[in-house]
Amino acid sequence: MRASVLFLALALLTGGLAVAQPLPDLPQPPLDTYEPAIRRPIAEAYKDALAKPDDAARNGILGMVLYAHEQYEYAAPCFERAHAFDPGEGRWSYYLGRAQLFLARYDQAAASFRETLRLRPGYLPAEMRLAQTLLDADRRAEALALYQELERRHPDTAEIHYGLGRIHAARGDTGPAVTHLARACELAPTFGGGHFALARVYRGLGEKENAARHLALYQKHKLGWPILTDPLLADITALRNSSTDHLRRGIELAEQGQLKEAAEEHEAAVEIDRTAVQAHVNLIRLYGQLGEPSRAEDHYRAALEIDPNLAEVHYNYGVLLSDQDPAGAAEAFRRALELKPTYAEAHNNYALFLMTSGKLDDAARHYRTALEERPDYRAARFNLARILVLQGQLDEAISHLQQTLVPEDGDTPRFTYALGAAYARSGNRAEAVRYMQEAREKATALGQSALLVSIERDLQTLEKAASPQ
Repeated sequence: MRASVLFLALALLTGGLAVAQPLPDLPQPPLDTYEPAIRRPIAEAYKDALAKPDDAARNGILGMVLYAHEQYEYAAPCFERAHAFDPGEGRWSYYLGRAQLFLARYDQAAASFRETLRLRPGYLPAEMRLAQTLLDADRRAEALALYQELERRHPDTAEIHYGLGRIHAARGDTGPAVTHLARACELAPTFGGGHFALARVYRGLGEKENAARHLALYQKHKLGWPILTDPLLADITALRNSSTDHLRRGIELAEQGQLKEAAEEHEAAVEIDRTAVQAHVNLIRLYGQLGEPSRAEDHYRAALEIDPNLAEVHYNYGVLLSDQDPAGAAEAFRRALELKPTYAEAHNNYALFLMTSGKLDDAARHYRTALEERPDYRAARFNLARILVLQGQLDEAISHLQQTLVPEDGDTPRFTYALGAAYARSGNRAEAVRYMQEAREKATALGQSALLVSIERDLQTLEKAASPQ
């Protein structure tokens, strides 16, 4: 009762978040339902808050620990109490707004973020979350006005352009939607959500090639998100300590190409929970990429002990062995396919072993199966085309190679060159020259000097054959 009266007095004096609202009780989190790694820090923070329930910092720290472990329902009242006891500290209203946003309490979240900005004017993360809240609440006019103001002050922030693109797409304004979403993807190339939103707009416009290119980039960077410096949120992120949290951070770092840091997070995950099989599986791949095969082998053995029937364990081990022990790699891929017959990547890699062993028909069969499972699998389509060229099935080979030209990336010059070579074999010199010249332009732009040597040689041969004798 004393706390509730105090809260009402503070709210009336300061214009706080919840005038005429009773102060919520200190929540009692269900400690018995948490894994041991997160139960301890939550229990300790809860004990401290119970010892002094009117202390803003203790309420706030409990909320931070709960938020760090995604217990937003229990974190929100802690932040509400912390703000009531220390209404001049903007962090508590900011954390409260974020928790309310996760809980889809949009009106409350918007009020909380506005309170934060009253206390911390110009704090960009709070402005961004307010704009997101308004958009998620379908208050598009308000969201648009705020995003436009933010763009004026921060024109090179990817998430702002993403928000503007979403609003224009929802309103059917496809031109501005493409402009802003493309800019978001340009500023943050690994922004998975941005690529997905842009692919949807392109699909609606009937631009299939552009849609396919950005959908492929979304598939590659599903977890990618623009980095926005947020010191307040960083204080919460530092409190995360579950195996799942480390695994999630490790996957995000791997998506960003930070392999050493990704491996460290995965190691932290298995240190907390030795049975975290996905962390072991990912470490096989990560240590293979980092050139540490013995450590990859250790995690392969650990994963086998936990679940020997997980196809990804054998697939990642096959990738690890590919350079040093092709036969062993092939056996690992074969085992992965026994466990998961629809495993497109395993079909592709096993087919490569068969192809280099001269078993072209068997290899083609596996490439075709890979494409049935993943029609956008360019590597499988390219290798199938190579086999078809060797077997003299040039029309089908050309059809497959034409489908490898998007999305535009570092492989496109090589695939374009292969298409030109296939046309040359078919006797269509005009198309051969056209695609080889296109391959030369793309390879030059990317500085692919070794490929350029081959392209120039073949172009000279074609031109010489066409010259009068």
